Amino acid sequence: MANTSTKTNRVKLASFNLFNYIEPPLAYYDFENIYSAEQWQKKQSWLAEFLAQHQPDIIGFQEVFSASALDEQMHAAGYEHFATVGEPTVIDDYICRDPVVGLGSKFPFTEVTAIEAEAEYIHALGLNPNFAFSRKPLRATVQLPLIGLCDIYVVHFKSKRPHLDELPAAKFVQSKVTQATNASSAALVNFGELLGRNSLGQWASSIQRGSEAALLFHAMLQRRIETNQPMILMGDFNEELTSSVLSPLTNRELRFEKEGLGQLANFPLTDAYKLFQQGLQDLFGVKATDSSLDEIAAEEERMLAKARASRAPTHYYGASGNVLDYILLSADFDPSFDNSVAEVCDYHTEDRHLVNPSFERDSQSSDHAPVTCTLRIRR
Repeated sequence: MANTSTKTNRVKLASFNLFNYIEPPLAYYDFENIYSAEQWQKKQSWLAEFLAQHQPDIIGFQEVFSASALDEQMHAAGYEHFATVGEPTVIDDYICRDPVVGLGSKFPFTEVTAIEAEAEYIHALGLNPNFAFSRKPLRATVQLPLIGLCDIYVVHFKSKRPHLDELPAAKFVQSKVTQATNASSAALVNFGELLGRNSLGQWASSIQRGSEAALLFHAMLQRRIETNQPMILMGDFNEELTSSVLSPLTNRELRFEKEGLGQLANFPLTDAYKLFQQGLQDLFGVKATDSSLDEIAAEEERMLAKARASRAPTHYYGASGNVLDYILLSADFDPSFDNSVAEVCDYHTEDRHLVNPSFERDSQSSDHAPVTCTLRIRR
């Protein structure tokens, strides 16, 4: 497959949840979860094949346990710049939890830092004083060709798994069960309490995820005010972008404020897929010379075919598919913004291993579909 980013005015981005990228003899979460040498080789081979086929210039990773192994693999694939923030938690010398995010790039970094939640805003939101991101977001300032410095953020927001750690012990269950007259009534009490605690746990996870999104976006805006550099946010959001929990990331309103709204366009983020769809309409409006008509028509046909298909899910829970993995872009990449410098000319969800898997090829791939988008720089 041709590498579109070899053109000097193209930059290809990707976001990839690696699903427990961990080098044996380390184990993820449980002592039984250790890859064999063959499984580990297949997992690395799947990533290598993805990189060779799609050739992103910049790729954000989630679920990284073995950062040094990923760094080595990325360098071997031609990515000279790699960074992570934080380290996984190691239990009993080899059992790991709390994976980190990372970023690989063919373009140099000028700065890499972890985003921390600020104490004053934690207090203002009424959160526990010990609140922290479930996985530290990474911010890397990257020197992009023709564009210059760009702040790229990689995230892995809190999952929807019920957050039960902070809930009180289920004393109610114990007291009622001891008073139960038979096994069936005891079971009803147990399941009722489990359902109640599950509801509380899910809401606790939503609070964590939503707070992470709001605090991160606030930090991004502070950085934008300070530097006015373009922003890219990519990662596993563990939620549909249209959810109210993630609404701060794409907010375009200042409630009760009616003055100066024209300046607001400089700050919101937009889903790269949405910008890709908008770009199709611009293609049809191109005034082309006879010699370029065939090339433009071929590109229009290819992009229109993609746009006609419904957006592919990036994760499946049972038979239900959801888009959980995103690339969000600042107004600098939106052609409708007066000062934009680039546009989204391609978008792809690599979901073959989810919808048509082959055991030999995909058994150690990922439970998420990587997403890619290509930026065409107009400077």
